[in-house]
Amino acid sequence: MKLRLRPKRSTAGFTLIELLVIIVIIGVMFAIAAPGWDALLSRQRVSTAREQVLQVIRQAQSEARSTRSYRAVVFDPNSPDGVPRVATLPFNRTGVYPININTVTNWRPLAGGSNSRNVISLRTNHPNNQIIFDGNGAVAQPPIVPANQFRPIPNSTEPGFAITVARANTSGNGTNRCVIIATLLGATRSAEGAACP
Repeated sequence: MKLRLRPKRSTAGFTLIELLVIIVIIGVMFAIAAPGWDALLSRQRVSTAREQVLQVIRQAQSEARSTRSYRAVVFDPNSPDGVPRVATLPFNRTGVYPININTVTNWRPLAGGSNSRNVISLRTNHPNNQIIFDGNGAVAQPPIVPANQFRPIPNSTEPGFAITVARANTSGNGTNRCVIIATLLGATRSAEGAACP
């Protein structure tokens, strides 16, 4: 009697059904994680933009002190490419205030430039979206500028100059980050959430 030896079948590997189940599980996990990832990236861009604003303001104050000349910080929340931007430039004491933003050439985009198109929004509590610092780095006062640059800050009893950065097209203040110039001497502070106008 001859014994027939059957070749052993390999049992290693995955079946097609097992692979499909794994792909479906991974897809469900991505669908759950995607909104959280998007929110994380948006918060990071907003925080980065606020830090840029704070740095630009401090740099303008420092340049004003070191050169003993007036410096302007101009914000453009509605730039043509959808990315809020900021610029610093010398301000002539006999110059025109407010500065015409169409004459500014050294704009810097906030929070990553074109990657942030229509992702973040910027607003100030001043209709001109600009602030002038004197040769001591303090906020310039009349008669250098025709009107007080400080306005009442919403949600506060204090006047000041506030720059708020937030996620674009959202309501509420969950992603609000702001820089507030709180004193005429130019002292700045950062805030977030409901503490921002």
